[in-house]
Amino acid sequence: MLGGIFLWQGWQTPVFLTNTLDLIGQIAIPIMLITLGVAVARLETKALGQAFVLSVIKLAICFAIGWGTAMWFDLDKVASAVLILQVTTPVAVTSYLLAEKYGSDARPVAGLVVASTLLSIVAIPVILAFVM
Repeated sequence: MLGGIFLWQGWQTPVFLTNTLDLIGQIAIPIMLITLGVAVARLETKALGQAFVLSVIKLAICFAIGWGTAMWFDLDKVASAVLILQVTTPVAVTSYLLAEKYGSDARPVAGLVVASTLLSIVAIPVILAFVM
């Protein structure tokens, strides 16, 4: 609401406040990665096996959805490649934080983040070779 008043009146936020908020915003990603690192350190090997299987399934489903969407909208080659690559990216760290925040079992999600990221090392070049 305060931001709306500032926009409506054409006011500028004080420099010290803008700098402070900018620094707070920049620390968000490192804190997320540290939190994920703690969860990964506690992972068990059986959780990684299940996460790897789920990552492969996610990759196949997302590739099919991206390919189907590109065909449905008759996108050109580059736009299709961008869409498919964006859809098949690894699971984001944000998923882990949301699972942790809402009291879900976040350990499997941490395993999924790790497994999908490791799988993307091979999957992204293969996908790019296929769609380009």
